[in-house]
Amino acid sequence: MKSRRSYININYEGKDITGDLSPYLKGFSYTDNLDKGDNVTLSLTGDKWIKEWAILKGDKITVEIGVINWRNEGDNRILKCGTFTIDDLSFSGTPDTMNISGTSIDITKDLKGVKKDNTWENISLKEIAQEISKTYSLDLFYDCTEEFIFDKVDQMKESDSSLLARISKEQGMALKITMDKIIIFDEKKYEDKETVITFDKTNLMKYDLQCDDLEVYDACELTFYDPFLGELLKSKYEAPISEFYKIKTGKILYENIDTKVIGNTKEEKEKFLNDRAKKILRSKNKNETKMKISYMGDPEYLAGITTKILGFGRYDGVYLITSVTHDVTKKYTCSLNMRRRLGF
Repeated sequence: MKSRRSYININYEGKDITGDLSPYLKGFSYTDNLDKGDNVTLSLTGDKWIKEWAILKGDKITVEIGVINWRNEGDNRILKCGTFTIDDLSFSGTPDTMNISGTSIDITKDLKGVKKDNTWENISLKEIAQEISKTYSLDLFYDCTEEFIFDKVDQMKESDSSLLARISKEQGMALKITMDKIIIFDEKKYEDKETVITFDKTNLMKYDLQCDDLEVYDACELTFYDPFLGELLKSKYEAPISEFYKIKTGKILYENIDTKVIGNTKEEKEKFLNDRAKKILRSKNKNETKMKISYMGDPEYLAGITTKILGFGRYDGVYLITSVTHDVTKKYTCSLNMRRRLGF
């Protein structure tokens, strides 16, 4: 079998500079995130990066990771990492080294950095996202089965990206922003997909398993005063007892709902509240069991796919990958952060 190898291609401001950078490239990594912007880091030797080849914040780089004869002869694949805006530069020595960081969010636009004051009334999450995406000439991918309608949304000294992240999270949804797209999605849809990868403890380079209790609740109770019915409505969703607890902890999350409650009768509205309480509780409890593993790199390892974990006893199961760092510094390796699928 021919030897396997990995490589990267780097395009800077529309020009392929892979060959120019190769003699100076000390390190490279790309991180793919599920619910926030992706990022890329490069480490370069020499001082020409602050002299004749000076790199500027706001410049754009496009990156690919490729493999040749990877799992078997003829297994040649490319991971298109995307386009990134350079947002951080640092220079150290000796020896002279330039560290470059880029984000998939365009920092030359106001989406992330500019704090604003605004008020919306009688509007849905999707409509707010459409307005913001139009402002920045971004496409919107709204991957939620439900509409979330607000009586009022206040934006007070808050960037548009922070606002979208906040109101999405409050409804149990997730947000990701890239160079050309805003994505709002229900993570449960991704959790419920068929697993495509299996990792066994015996084959891992490293692993770190954590079971968190700080932000884990037994139930979520929502309260809403309905002016049409003239009464205070309450609904509680109780999660199944976790297999990692001997008994329930008794911790209950109490929340007031700030979106419109859909339904005509009291029963319909209480069902709506119960469904919403379930989404909010999922959002709070989702990181109860987390794992980080290191493994031989592969372009197929991406945030948002599910994997089966074996060899950890009662912690075996289906996990959702929340971020992957592809490191091509010396040899191609991947660090994968993931969380165990909830039982509800």
